[in-house]
Amino acid sequence: MNSITSKLKILQLVLGVILLCVVQNVRSDFDPKLICSLVVDGTKMNDPRACNAWIECVDGKPIGGSCDDGFSYDRESKSCLPSDTVKCISSDPCAGVETGFAADPYSCNGYYYCKNSKGTRGECKEGYNFNPGTFDCLRNFPCTLGMDPDSICNILPDGVFIKDHTNCNGWQMCWKGNVITDTCSGTFFFDPVHGKCDYPQNVECVHTEPPPLKADPVSCPQSGIFVPDKQSCNGYFYCHENPEGDMVLLPGICHESRFFSIENHGSCVRQEKIHCPYDRCVHLGFTNIELANLSDDGCRGYAICQDGKTIDTGTCPDGEYFDEVSQRCTNEVITYAACAQSKETTIAS
Repeated sequence: MNSITSKLKILQLVLGVILLCVVQNVRSDFDPKLICSLVVDGTKMNDPRACNAWIECVDGKPIGGSCDDGFSYDRESKSCLPSDTVKCISSDPCAGVETGFAADPYSCNGYYYCKNSKGTRGECKEGYNFNPGTFDCLRNFPCTLGMDPDSICNILPDGVFIKDHTNCNGWQMCWKGNVITDTCSGTFFFDPVHGKCDYPQNVECVHTEPPPLKADPVSCPQSGIFVPDKQSCNGYFYCHENPEGDMVLLPGICHESRFFSIENHGSCVRQEKIHCPYDRCVHLGFTNIELANLSDDGCRGYAICQDGKTIDTGTCPDGEYFDEVSQRCTNEVITYAACAQSKETTIAS
């Protein structure tokens, strides 16, 4: 009797009745077609159904490939590496096991007996968990399920943006195994083709418009006026009384290089003329790094803008002023309301 057969006999004694089922179709929520519609073209990812498989998105469609024998695909280096150097979390536990036992990635008390990379499932009896180190079922064996094999953080490399398919302006990104979820600022939509936030008219997104926000009397004292959105420099709402008599907020956004001003019941004016407490990079940095004046610093410093957000700040040398219109430091005195230290400047909130 060989060692594998002996091990199986021992497990049968411990488990009592073993629930067996031949794995015909591995459980997986993995949909490469959907993922390729939500990421930048050229993105390469793990195929969670096999340790040595990978998928690349080409023209929005998934193209699959596999590593040579003895190699597994590594999502971070985007290359095939020796299997013993790659941590593989596969939805098919027998994908990398020629013959032997493997833990069920979805269950603490489940396991598979693998033969020729095909799996037969077993399950520990109640109160027992499978120990992948000793291949035994142990009472109350501590178990913390690892990352779901179908998780985008097991599939995509860190730093790849993926569109939230339930929300036109939402996006997600994996970083060190954690999912970061966020939305584009203001009324921008997330563009999965270019991996950035952009104007809604530039992004193809089919969605259901949410109902208008209801306004309180303080936010909208009367119908027909514009008010700031109080979260961005260029966003605003139009106060409108609907047929039911409710005051609702209809969102809008100022065009490029203009911020919203509350003067004259609301208007969009040149951004250097507006003092704004929010991120002044909202319009900038979508095609290349751009700079913006900082609020309340006397026009000496600047924000470094990328994809509509401030990623760093700096100060002009030798006491020079920063001019966001010309995008440079200058000896000429700059007195834009955007960066003036006076409390009398126009506030966009």
